[in-house]
Amino acid sequence: MTTRPRDSATPGDLTVAIDGRSRLRPYATTRDYLDDYLGLLALRLQREVAVTRLLRGPGTEEAFLGLFLSEPEVDALLASLRADPTPGNGAAPVADPLQELTAAIDARAAAMAERLRATAAPLRPRTLARRFDLSALELALLLLLLAPEVDSRYARAYAYLQDDVARRWLTPDLALRLLAGTDPADPAGRALFLPASPLLRHRLVRLDGAASDPSPPLLDRRLKLDDRIVEYLLEGDPLEPRLEGLLSLAPPGPALAALPIDPAVATALGHLLAAWREDHDGPKPAFFWGPSGSGRRLAAGALATALDRPLVLLDGAALAADEAALPERLVLARREARLRDGLLYVDRLEALSPAGRDVVLAALGPEMILAATAAWSFVARERPPFVLHFPVPDAGRRRALWSARLNGHAPGSAGKPSIARVPAELADRFRLTPGQIAGALAAARQHACLRDGPGATPTAADLFEGARRQSNPGLDRLAMPVVSPYGWDDLVLPPAQMAQLRAIEAQVRHAGRVYDDWGFGRRLDGGRGLAVLFSGLSGTGKTMTAGILARSLGLDLYKIDLAGVVSKYIGETEKNLSVIFAEAATANAILFFDEADALFGKRSEVRDAHDRYANIEISYLLQRMETYEGISILATNLSQNIDDAFTRRLSAVVAFPVPDAADRERIWRGLFPPEAPLAGDVDFAFLAGQFELTGGHIRNCVLAAAFLAASAGEEVGMDHLVQAVARELEKLGRPLTRAAFADYYGLARQRR
Repeated sequence: MTTRPRDSATPGDLTVAIDGRSRLRPYATTRDYLDDYLGLLALRLQREVAVTRLLRGPGTEEAFLGLFLSEPEVDALLASLRADPTPGNGAAPVADPLQELTAAIDARAAAMAERLRATAAPLRPRTLARRFDLSALELALLLLLLAPEVDSRYARAYAYLQDDVARRWLTPDLALRLLAGTDPADPAGRALFLPASPLLRHRLVRLDGAASDPSPPLLDRRLKLDDRIVEYLLEGDPLEPRLEGLLSLAPPGPALAALPIDPAVATALGHLLAAWREDHDGPKPAFFWGPSGSGRRLAAGALATALDRPLVLLDGAALAADEAALPERLVLARREARLRDGLLYVDRLEALSPAGRDVVLAALGPEMILAATAAWSFVARERPPFVLHFPVPDAGRRRALWSARLNGHAPGSAGKPSIARVPAELADRFRLTPGQIAGALAAARQHACLRDGPGATPTAADLFEGARRQSNPGLDRLAMPVVSPYGWDDLVLPPAQMAQLRAIEAQVRHAGRVYDDWGFGRRLDGGRGLAVLFSGLSGTGKTMTAGILARSLGLDLYKIDLAGVVSKYIGETEKNLSVIFAEAATANAILFFDEADALFGKRSEVRDAHDRYANIEISYLLQRMETYEGISILATNLSQNIDDAFTRRLSAVVAFPVPDAADRERIWRGLFPPEAPLAGDVDFAFLAGQFELTGGHIRNCVLAAAFLAASAGEEVGMDHLVQAVARELEKLGRPLTRAAFADYYGLARQRR
């Protein structure tokens, strides 16, 4: 941008008839305003040059030519910057046109204020001053700094006035000389350059020391208008480049009434909007917390749309990567939101450390919305923000969300829920937020597309898989996922145990109806989860049953080895368990704690500190199991060591007995797939009746026999099975007796 000298300027050019009277014409564009202001600055510079020459005295030696601007050069430079010719013959004193143009600009600015609503384009300098509460003097300083950004001739004039051709910038000393009514010794003028000044506090202006002297006197420091403010004043609107990858603009949000959130939260948002509109100082800060996808960002967008403001997004997780830069980045983000007259939404703040959280709270101000997955404490704050909790929708709301998104286009499949039950099954099984439900449906459609082509309708199995993908992947770092190939028909247990397991499955399937639709969740205390104990010897089917239960319910199963969780250091066990349950809270998974004997032995009488802390560990685990809204299964080999106080806090206890001969025969037969080559001499009744093995040990025998037969190129026969049983018994430390092997004893002794 360069100043545009006018060929002529008469009072009539600046006036317009308004209400039958002649008034000064308001500015139509920011550029017209800046052209006049830079013309005014040129006159001020000319006056200051005249004063400077008087102070310097006559002449300067030609030997220094090139190290300074000569007087003829300065005269020519200032003449080219003049925005208006001098009235008359050009011989009038400098003060006359200066006073004339000053009065003209002030009058036109006043006229602009009166007619601002009727003007098509607002003036950026005035808007900037209003949004950052700048005084007229502070705005004038910004425009002084803008001049060399758009026309280098101003920088040369600044160098001349400072008697140093290398100092092509403004200093506080020169600024106070050029600003009307200020003096370098005046505290009010010097306050412009102190840290508390809005110019420095909002990073509109930088105040730097010289490279050769990083700590010069205040009046000699370099002033620089921030590059983003330069672009703003020149009507450019790039996002702050120093926050690339951190900052973005959200698309227009939906109407508040269209948000897929809990009705109580929607009502609270309406009240918040009304409070913001009634507050003359603008929206006060707010804090939104709830799980990912619960509608926090959508709600912020809806509020911004209702206020006719943009929503500026700042990624808190990206901020956490460099917390040392956090204070400066927050200032720049808040400034960007103010420049756009928008709301600043800072998301994913759970990624910050406690120290980073303190920095964010210190920077919390109006028109800011913070968002995290967990609640923060604002007890120590004099004016805490509005706090809104975005919970996971209840089962009824989840069913409505699934039904609305499916819209009748999800058919059932063999062995899966029918079309009428798909939304209910998904809602009852997976505690998903609205955003996660949308993500699950998108994943299901992608899966259907890859299988059956574009436009394919997802099946119920696709939807269940999509819902599982929305689970928290963080649990993979702490536990081992288990995928089971078995179904209920593969499980061999007595009828009483099977009835218990079916009851557990039914409780999970119908939890939404009982707790939410029938109101038991409001009437009864405690959590909604199921804490189940599986007890029995190794190999009796505890892990297999957990896998079958997970597969039947369409949930993921994660196995946690408690032997690796328990620590000898006081407090470490609770910390490890806390991390596991925190990650599992949004995982919609079954937790299977194996080797529970490491922690769930009989609680002892407190004789020393270690006994006391061991009991604390058990109590802590019980508490987390009760509050976990899912299924947690504990597996132990020593059920007799579990006391009554612990048992009372469990939802179910399932004992896995050693199978009897009939059950063992079913297990032997069931482990052979139809395509396996089985010799005619195999006697399953003999194997089941002679050897008291659990299902896990029988599995080992069947697999070992299959490999023996494969290596020999034969069908799986009795000799392979006898050899496999002999090896399994040796592994268990049992003797090989003639009574057990009967006619096969010689074969067992020979082949082992």
